Amino acid sequence: MDDRKRILVSAAIVCVVLLAVLSSFLPNFFSRPPEVIVADPNATASPPPASGKPSDPEGVVVAVTPETVQRVIAGLERYESYSRAMAVEYFDDAGQSLGVTNIQVWADGGWLRSSAALPSGAVENAIAGEGSLWLWYGEEDLLYTGPAERIPGDLLQRIPTYEDVLEMDRDRITAADYVERDGVPCVYVEAEGGRPGYTERYWISETGGLLMAAETEKNGVVVYSMASGEVVSPMEQSAAAFTLPDGTVLYSPPAAASA
Repeated sequence: MDDRKRILVSAAIVCVVLLAVLSSFLPNFFSRPPEVIVADPNATASPPPASGKPSDPEGVVVAVTPETVQRVIAGLERYESYSRAMAVEYFDDAGQSLGVTNIQVWADGGWLRSSAALPSGAVENAIAGEGSLWLWYGEEDLLYTGPAERIPGDLLQRIPTYEDVLEMDRDRITAADYVERDGVPCVYVEAEGGRPGYTERYWISETGGLLMAAETEKNGVVVYSMASGEVVSPMEQSAAAFTLPDGTVLYSPPAAASA
């Protein structure tokens, strides 16, 4: 099998794995706790929580309960422009790590670019925008370009999608709270997984509306974990963020275009 065919087979496997990962931890959300602020989406840092009761709110204070948590999450203003680094790790049923994937993400104006350093050493690059997807490895030529309707930006980041979270059956929710995760005020949700023996946990930034951390347990053993580094909004400028290997610029953020 020549290199080109090998890459095509690898890409097909990647797509199947991504879809399998998504289906393995369809999110969940609800339960009991304090209050959360629907905050200013243009802020670059989250306001510190004050004993679970934020003071001087800039938005509407909504109690997080089993009945309201999905509405609270839906009301969070998600950053439209941001960049961040994430680490995603998979484990076998015994809890042994199968490797860490380090992902750099840039998002702006409905466009998303992800560069994922895989445990194998390969770097998978993807750009999605205006209903299309471009995929390639390292500095190689384009491997795939085509429709992206069924491959949302969150999936390219190897994280659950908002749609899954908001559509979750509330009866699966076992706990919810307003907590701080790595210095970021978050809405925390714990739920029974979509399959017997699975438990899912999520930490969503109340300021930026982004998933900051997540993990999935299978029979008490963590089999998936995701953690985000600091979120920068608007995104850090990168001349090559939305540029293909041949130099084609698919999208230029307004700030970069005027620079």
